[in-house]
Amino acid sequence: MDLITLLFIVLFLAIVGLLVRYFFFSQPKKIGARGAEIKALNHILAGEKKEALQQLLEIARNDTSNHGAFLQVGDLYRQLGNPEQAIAVHEDVLNRQGINQDFLLMAHERLAKDHEALNQFPQAVQHAEAILKVKKKDLWALRAFHRYAVKQCKWADAIKAFQKEIAAGGKADPLLPAIYKTEEALQLKNAGKTSDAVTLLKQAIKLNSKCAAPYYQLGKIRQEEGNFKHAIDFFTSFVELDPTAGSIIFAEIEKMYFELGQFEQVEQFYHRLHQKQPDNLEVVIGLANYFERKGEYRDALALLEDIKEPDYSNLSFILGQLNILEKLGHKDMLKATIGGFISSDRQKRILTCPECGNLSDEPRYICDKCGWVKHV
Repeated sequence: MDLITLLFIVLFLAIVGLLVRYFFFSQPKKIGARGAEIKALNHILAGEKKEALQQLLEIARNDTSNHGAFLQVGDLYRQLGNPEQAIAVHEDVLNRQGINQDFLLMAHERLAKDHEALNQFPQAVQHAEAILKVKKKDLWALRAFHRYAVKQCKWADAIKAFQKEIAAGGKADPLLPAIYKTEEALQLKNAGKTSDAVTLLKQAIKLNSKCAAPYYQLGKIRQEEGNFKHAIDFFTSFVELDPTAGSIIFAEIEKMYFELGQFEQVEQFYHRLHQKQPDNLEVVIGLANYFERKGEYRDALALLEDIKEPDYSNLSFILGQLNILEKLGHKDMLKATIGGFISSDRQKRILTCPECGNLSDEPRYICDKCGWVKHV
């Protein structure tokens, strides 16, 4: 056998040895690691967070360079109610040498969430700011910055954060800046700076004239000052902008009209509202109550009976109607109304799905909308 043939055989055997080592020794390790990751993922999908944590801890111990596993370990610690441990894990990833930018940003995001879970908002803000230094229009960080400002009652910062979020393509309620400005005004009012508070409340209206909040607060301030005319104007705007909450101050508006000696204005106030909001049950109830207090029971009852779709879940409506029927001596109608209320209440309690609120027309044991199952 010549030397060249011998070298060829040795080289061939060496290659075969490498291939055997690769396929029979290296591959099973990779398959094992991948299998562990799949197990962890299955636990997460099944909501088995403790099992997922144990699996991921094993993966992280076997491969300390697996940054993703460590980030998930920290997330699970936080989700399991241990944000302090989550911070320790995520800070370890953040401080590693040679970590790439993607993992760096992910670590900052995780740390912001960890500190938020502990109500440590200044620290959470720092991590959100670290993300924004790298990615100025990162929507997650902008939304987080916005949220942290609100939770710290830093209303001027909240308005700026809102504006940056919108500029970056985010979506948020356009009433928010006016609401924040109103909250800022309340801080000044509570500190005894009523004049400055009024200035901010007027700024809130300029930010969004459809926001009900500043009108209500301005009405309260003017009422406290004894300036009932302007208080009524602000309260009326509040009622028109927020029909549901507006009924809270009907009694206050009536009281101020009486203080001003403008008794006839009360009925006109309700009629104007009713014309603008014909479907607002609270306005009808308010007017009916006013007639009832004047002793005009038939007019009050007629108003309630004209409602096209009575809301038997509204106790103000039901009790108001029962009260008027009793005063008119309509015993049969009183019984019928009570019977109708009981029937409607029973139907809603028994036939409404407690999970999604779906109302069926007969007893059901599986909700056909959300799949909730009733266990008897």
